[in-house]
Amino acid sequence: MERMMHESRETLSALTIFACLAAGIGGAVFYTLGPDGWLVGMVRTLLQDPNIATLVALLAVIGTVGLAKRVLDRNTNSVLNNLFVGAVGLAGFVILLQGVRALF
Repeated sequence: MERMMHESRETLSALTIFACLAAGIGGAVFYTLGPDGWLVGMVRTLLQDPNIATLVALLAVIGTVGLAKRVLDRNTNSVLNNLFVGAVGLAGFVILLQGVRALF
């Protein structure tokens, strides 16, 4: 009987510690990434600047294109892959020219 009480206390204390850790980590994540979290507020503040918003949009496009190229590289049909890379390169060149034209 004494052994069962001891094991019950150990189990209860382990569950209590786990619940406290889960609540603490969950609260920290919520206050960081929640709707009013400091990280979300900082990202909102940064994206209000048009230059940084443009940079983030370009990085998202580059990431998407890189992911699409990786998916296309799995296939052995290199014609579509080369066409895709050429089209993206041409579009990037046009975007750079438009940016230079807007500056000068």
